[in-house]
Amino acid sequence: MSCMVIQRQLLSAEQPEQPAADIKSHLAQCPSCRAWHRRLVQMERQIALLPIPPSTARHSFLQRLTGTSSCATGRQAIADPATLWRSPLVPGPKERALRKVSLAFALAASLLVFALAWWSWPHEHIAAPQIDQQEQIRLAQLKDRLHEGLHAHTPKERVLRLAKLADEVHGEALKLGDNSEKLEQRAQFYSRVVGTHLMEQARQLPPADRSAVLQKIADNLRKAESAASRREAELQTVAPRSAASLRRIAVASRKGERDLRALLNG
Repeated sequence: MSCMVIQRQLLSAEQPEQPAADIKSHLAQCPSCRAWHRRLVQMERQIALLPIPPSTARHSFLQRLTGTSSCATGRQAIADPATLWRSPLVPGPKERALRKVSLAFALAASLLVFALAWWSWPHEHIAAPQIDQQEQIRLAQLKDRLHEGLHAHTPKERVLRLAKLADEVHGEALKLGDNSEKLEQRAQFYSRVVGTHLMEQARQLPPADRSAVLQKIADNLRKAESAASRREAELQTVAPRSAASLRRIAVASRKGERDLRALLNG
C-alpha cells in the first residue's frame, strides 16, 4: 500500500494509536509515515482535553426546586409545581437553547484546534492517486522482467539479469524528481529485487563464479547508494516523501553490497 492509503486509513480509524498489522508493517519501514502517525496520535490526545463550556442547567434546576426568588422583596417564594417537572432529564426551551450553544462552542473549538494543528504540520500536499496508463504498462514490464530473470537457466544468468534490472530501476528513480507516487513504486520494486531476489540467486552461485560475478555488482551497489543519498539530500526540504523513497533505495543498496561482500569473503 502507498503512503497516502496508509494515512487515509489512519485518519478513518477509531483508535489510530492501535493500527492494524499491515499498517504497522508499513510504519516500520517508512519514516515519513511514522512521523505522520505520531503527530496524528498527539492531536487525538489533545482534542480529548478541550474544555467544554459549563452548563447552567444544574443551577437553574436548584433555584426552581428551592423556590428561590429574585424579586425585590427578598422573600422566599413558594416553588411553582409546574416548573419542578422540568428537570435536566426533560429540559425546557431555555435549557435546550443553552445546551445547543454549549455544543456549538465545543465543536467550533475542536475544529479550530484541528485546523491549527493541520496547518502547522510540515507535510506535503497529498493528491489523489493517479497512475496513468503509461505507468501501469511500465510497472507490468518491470514485473515481466523480474519473472524472466528469476526463471533464467543458470544461477549466473539469473544474478546478472536481476542486477541489470536493479540498475535500470535505480536510474529511473533518480530521474523522477519529486514525483512521489511513481518514486515510491520504484523504491518498493528496487528493494524487493536487491534485498530478496538478488541475494537468493547469489547464494546459489558456485564458489568458483562468485568472485567474477559478484564483485562488479557489489561495486555498482556502492555507487547506487551514493547517488541515491545525494538525490535524497537535494529533495529533503522540498519533497520529503520523495526523499524518504530515495533513502529506502540507498538503504537497500547498502545492505545488498554488504551482503554480497560477506558472501565473497565467506
